[in-house]
Amino acid sequence: MIMVVTGNGKGKTTSSIGQIVRALGHGQKVCLVQLFKGEDFYGEQKVLSKFEDLDFFSFAKKHPFCFKEVTKEQVIKECEQAIEKLKEIAINNKYNLIVLEEFNIAIRDGYIEEDSLIDIVKELNKKANVMITGRGASQKLIEQADLVSEVKEIKHPYNKGIPAQEGIEF
Repeated sequence: MIMVVTGNGKGKTTSSIGQIVRALGHGQKVCLVQLFKGEDFYGEQKVLSKFEDLDFFSFAKKHPFCFKEVTKEQVIKECEQAIEKLKEIAINNKYNLIVLEEFNIAIRDGYIEEDSLIDIVKELNKKANVMITGRGASQKLIEQADLVSEVKEIKHPYNKGIPAQEGIEF
């Protein structure tokens, strides 16, 4: 199954982490590939890295929107490394679930070529369920998916000037 979780609301990563916990709870082997999330900063990374049946990879740790010192060329190169890792995984796929965190953003912002990712996702999906998260999922990816959920923001504390909180946003 190909699953897409998108939208402008908070909860896309939280949804994917729930899916990972559910799969691990059934003794399944899981792979999490994150973009734009750094490493060992987010609470889920600190917890999930302790599970033996979960392999975790992080690429393109900084998005130019948040980190002005990072160039588009750097991010494209780092995203290409993520694509190469996915190709390796597709060849020796030992996973039941593969989660691609923030890959929708990478397509939306032009760091990953849409057709290339879709081809890899189809290959991964021959042996595993694949979940792709991030704002702005493309129509083409939505059409390829078996399950699509949209997280819609109704209200967010950022709009009141309340900064991100540990344990809530990261």
